[in-house]
Amino acid sequence: MPGWRVSALFALGALLAGGLLVAGCAVPAGQAPVTPAAATGARGDVAASAATPLLTSPAPRLLETVRVAETAAIAYAPVYVAEARGYYRELGLELTFENFAGGADVVPALARGDVDVNLGAISAGTFNAFERGLDIRIVAPMGILPRQDSALPLLARRDLVESGAVHSPADLRGRRVAVNTRGAIVEYLLTRALERDGLALTDVEMVTLPFPDHASAFATGAIDAAITAEPFATRALKQGVAAKLLAEIAPLRMTTVVMYSGHFIREREEAARRWMVATLRGVRDIQGPELGVSYPDRLFTPENLAAFQQHTGASEAVLRDQVPYTWDPNLEIQLDLILDEQRVLIANGTLQLAQPIPPEQLVDDRFVRYAREVLGPIPR
Repeated sequence: MPGWRVSALFALGALLAGGLLVAGCAVPAGQAPVTPAAATGARGDVAASAATPLLTSPAPRLLETVRVAETAAIAYAPVYVAEARGYYRELGLELTFENFAGGADVVPALARGDVDVNLGAISAGTFNAFERGLDIRIVAPMGILPRQDSALPLLARRDLVESGAVHSPADLRGRRVAVNTRGAIVEYLLTRALERDGLALTDVEMVTLPFPDHASAFATGAIDAAITAEPFATRALKQGVAAKLLAEIAPLRMTTVVMYSGHFIREREEAARRWMVATLRGVRDIQGPELGVSYPDRLFTPENLAAFQQHTGASEAVLRDQVPYTWDPNLEIQLDLILDEQRVLIANGTLQLAQPIPPEQLVDDRFVRYAREVLGPIPR
């Protein structure tokens, strides 16, 4: 049994002993202390029987609701897995999902405390909201781009590639390039891709277009290139309307994060801790120890696929056929990326700040540190 899972058994045993999961007892909001298990040895291994049950008493009758905002995507697979496998319920939590069209719509609701958790990308809107004093914090990473290939590649029209008109980002000067939205991770990636060949964002004609529309726009010639998220990138490639121009723009970089409402942090800190423990369990169920490497046999189990289909609406064939995201088994937040994204957006004129906000002010990592304490760290 992996060391982290053994540690988890003892940690959850401590939860039971501490009274969180006592048979037939309700869990009052904010009054369910979780006692971290002490990790021993380099891998956090402790002596335990493989037969130790994960739970020795039923979940409480009353569950504490956590409201999760999402723009449904496979990048949030750990949350979907943890929810489907009952990890939140085991810790006295019940999730309700609220779908939003985009991250900009979520920020005000998160700041007001209308939702507790947001699964989304960091954007100019996130930085602007924090600068205005809105009460939100980045608390964990979600989707990580793989070491090889990409779940967010730069595509070009196939006829342009085959004719030799476009064979590198340098050939995109003056051409129409699609992103799903301005001021977010896709604009950041496009900027970095163009910089490789000495171009700036102003050297292309940027078109804002939702990911599902990219394939048809390639087919009609409405766009010449695009940063396209999976599974829509694979769909365009399979339809023969696009070719992959550049895949590995920013390998091992996080593209989406978990944000907590300040109300959730202050008023229900214990619930926020338990939410992160369950989420980290979901991460480790589908992600092995090597950062940026996908584990399809763990990711695409029948149970997981059913959960992904329920949340994303994508078919099993589409889910299996894409370049998958990866996740960090320790949920370490990439502060340097948060800083670099601000610098790029400020230079592009998308983010109107005199200087970047220090990322430490945007981040509250106590919850991932706590989850690693409970479950044990995964050595690099």
